[in-house]
Amino acid sequence: MLNFLLSVAASSISGCIVVYFTYWLSKRNVKKKK
Repeated sequence: MLNFLLSVAASSISGCIVVYFTYWLSKRNVKKKK
């Protein structure tokens, strides 16, 4: 049970990091275009 919770927490954290990273990249690309 603990391993399952840890895997879920890790996946959600990595998902948030990916979303934030893609958002940061898009923001940076918009700045470059201007």
